[in-house]
Amino acid sequence: MDFIFDLIGRFHPLIVHLPIGFLLLGLMMLVFDSKEKKHQKIIRFAFFWGTFSTLGAVITGAVLYIREGYAWEDIQGHLILGVLTFVFAFFLYLKLKGFSQFNKLSQNFLGYGLVLVLIVTGHLGGNLTHGKDHLTEPLPPDLKMALGIEVVSKKLILLPETHQELSLYSGVIQPILDQKCVSCHNPKKIKGGLLMNNYKGIMEGGEEGSIILALNDVESEILRRIHLPREEKKHMPPKAKTQLTKAEIKIIEQWVTLGAPEKKTVSELGLSPQLFTSFFSKDETGIYPDIKLNPLNNSLIDSIKSIGLQVAPLYKTSPLLKISAINVPDFDDQKAELLFKALDHIVDLDLGQTQVTDAVFDLVKEFKHLTVLKLYRTSISGNGINKLRSLEYLKQINLVNSNFEAPYLEDMYLFPALEKVYLFGTPTSFSTTVEIPDQFQTIFQMGNYKLDEEADQTL
Repeated sequence: MDFIFDLIGRFHPLIVHLPIGFLLLGLMMLVFDSKEKKHQKIIRFAFFWGTFSTLGAVITGAVLYIREGYAWEDIQGHLILGVLTFVFAFFLYLKLKGFSQFNKLSQNFLGYGLVLVLIVTGHLGGNLTHGKDHLTEPLPPDLKMALGIEVVSKKLILLPETHQELSLYSGVIQPILDQKCVSCHNPKKIKGGLLMNNYKGIMEGGEEGSIILALNDVESEILRRIHLPREEKKHMPPKAKTQLTKAEIKIIEQWVTLGAPEKKTVSELGLSPQLFTSFFSKDETGIYPDIKLNPLNNSLIDSIKSIGLQVAPLYKTSPLLKISAINVPDFDDQKAELLFKALDHIVDLDLGQTQVTDAVFDLVKEFKHLTVLKLYRTSISGNGINKLRSLEYLKQINLVNSNFEAPYLEDMYLFPALEKVYLFGTPTSFSTTVEIPDQFQTIFQMGNYKLDEEADQTL
């Protein structure tokens, strides 16, 4: 019948919200009715149910603690203040009922005391559920430091070209431990007598002995703890903390298996680069140039949008722009001149299904950071496309279902960065006289079929 107790404990997260509602209602009614005293019956009703739902929350919480293996140091404050919340609520209810034994107790004292313990109890409960930093984590690092809050080190980022020369311990393992373990195992808070902020502390172990066994890595406590189910009391990091990733666990496993060396580099240990790919920095710019520019003035962007153009940053904080005329079918060469306002910022330009002509190349040649140009379903023939030869970042051109003609194909052979040109459904793609040199075969996608409109737009 043990499952009954487990079930009772699992009801704690549901029941715990009832007293909060009832007690807050009662407290607000006390303030609202402080002068006229017309709603005392409703107030007593709120405190009656608030008091006994608090008792239910305390009981189910205690059962949850006993049955689920929570550490006492993690829940003691929440549980003790939960009991204190019940005491304040019960005394306030009895005073409101008129019991003479409570005449000497100040109603204001009980009310303010209940507000305080209710807030702190709820906060500690939130810490258990969401982690102790669930309120402070979003704060800027400078504000955290001003408030005396520990600033956790940034996410470990390695460079593919230099990670082999790093010491596995100091360059990889210790930064991981700093993020996930040191908040509980540092000189100010030595949980379990274990220090993990330096190599000496890690190797000395804690109250239960060494956490790394050089001759028996499988039985090393550090590996046993990180592989325990998250619900287990001894799982590390505690389930309320940010957990180790699979990649971090694999790196730690390798380090312990190799005898936990302090000085040896990744290269000396012969570790596969695949172990570290998760820590390599992600290039948010992708195929686009990584350049520093001041963002465009919002008024300039708004003026470009005013004719219906879609304008979006390359990524959230990037000054580089993607511009599309997909919703402006009457967009033409004259309207294209408006894009001069964003001359250096445009890296992706979609003019597909518009009225632009070959004259647009005189404009496009000025967009020195342009990387992707889309001219599908236009009257473009290619006359003047050689003017784009100066664009050192231009990698993709989409001319699907345009009027692009074969004589202008050779002009693109000299483009410095060209990687793909989509020519499906153009006169060029159906020409039997077009011969593309072998070195350009993978660049020019000729095809012998027509794409529908939706497919055009995805290229």
